[in-house]
Amino acid sequence: MEIVYPTQFISSLRGKHLLLDTNVFRDAVSRSTDFSRFFNNLKQNDITLVTVDFVRLELLKGSVNETKYKEKEKLIAEIVDATIPMTPNMIELMYSLIQIYGIDGTALTITDVLLGAMLMQYGDNIALLMRDTTDFIQRVFKLLFVVNAPFGKGIWTYGVYQYINS
Repeated sequence: MEIVYPTQFISSLRGKHLLLDTNVFRDAVSRSTDFSRFFNNLKQNDITLVTVDFVRLELLKGSVNETKYKEKEKLIAEIVDATIPMTPNMIELMYSLIQIYGIDGTALTITDVLLGAMLMQYGDNIALLMRDTTDFIQRVFKLLFVVNAPFGKGIWTYGVYQYINS
């Protein structure tokens, strides 16, 4: 089955970057045909697919052997157009985000904090596609869209988030 998203999803992200979280890559392995079609459609509509090194590290760690490691590297390279580097300002934004979240940030991973800092850094020019929708609270990040990927046992639901500029 096809990945389902709202009609305005493509047009609102055209010319922007879509930051991909770890589970998007993992799910793409399970549903390679559907995700390949989805990613190609995004790229054909001038949406740049990006990630960060921490996501790459999460994907690569625990590889059974060198062959599996290289397969994961190849998957990442086939999907993303670029890896966004950390800037010196990023650490400060990460501390700010932890402070903004307060007690709500107890379960956040460092990777999620970095993804949130990326959204803060690049504002309206970037959105995040992620399946762990409880990690990004809506008083800080606007839920722009919900994307669904049906599969044999149910539906994977992804949130598309953007930083709310205060």
